[in-house]
Amino acid sequence: MKFCPKCGSQNKDEAKFCVDCGTEIGNITVAEPQADTADSKPTGQKNKWIAPILNFIGGMLIYGLSGIGHALYLRLYKRAAIFAAIGFLLSAIFFVLFIFADSFALTAITTLIGIAFTLYAAYDAYKCSEAMNEGRELPALIGGIRPESLSTGMAVGALAISLIVMIVAFGAFASSLIINDISTASVTDRIISNDVTSSADSDSGLIIKITCPSEWSMSYGDSEDSTTYKGTGDETIELSKTRYDVLAAAVQKTKANSDKLKVEIIKDGKVLDSDSTTKEYGVVTVSATL
Repeated sequence: MKFCPKCGSQNKDEAKFCVDCGTEIGNITVAEPQADTADSKPTGQKNKWIAPILNFIGGMLIYGLSGIGHALYLRLYKRAAIFAAIGFLLSAIFFVLFIFADSFALTAITTLIGIAFTLYAAYDAYKCSEAMNEGRELPALIGGIRPESLSTGMAVGALAISLIVMIVAFGAFASSLIINDISTASVTDRIISNDVTSSADSDSGLIIKITCPSEWSMSYGDSEDSTTYKGTGDETIELSKTRYDVLAAAVQKTKANSDKLKVEIIKDGKVLDSDSTTKEYGVVTVSATL
């Protein structure tokens, strides 16, 4: 039997690499065989499924944990660091796309790439377990990369940089959600100008009624003054009847969807002008002489 000079693990005579740490042991002298005992067992053998399962579970929680099986069970720390670095970068890309792209297709594609990456990490852990059990060289990653040949500083540096990038992206993602919630709440509830006297539905007075399930923005007023307003969902804005001789309003959907946007100018229960659209980012313009 051969004993690894680095970790002391026992290996088969023909092993070229240590089953525990991957150190090359092809030039190590074979130790003299000892008498077999009734309960002697092969040592250093790895269960081929533990590391893949750990990688899959970790990767489904967050892509950066897709190499956790390499680290905790196989003790292949550099390989685990590379998988973690790539996983954290994928998470950062996911957060950035969610904030700026606002596209379901791109988000779905990024998610599928992340799942595929997690499955690949699990597969690599399985192949590493096989190689370690058979005393073979660990498999190279896609592109011929061999993490074991990297210096510890390079592996740790790549991991640290990708982790920082993901934390920054997640911070931006969380901030955008908070700001959006605050903005939506304040825009929906507040009075934008002295013209607006109520946000409740009304059958009397002068009102602009917006019917739309998604987000929209509006500009309304006359030739001398205009007011901007943003909202989400159906809303009725009551204005002062004595403020305008002519009232115009332009409302646009702020999301690319096919939701119907309908805008009405109503005075004392009578619809003076009305129009609608289902186009992406569609605009509706209505006006009335009061």
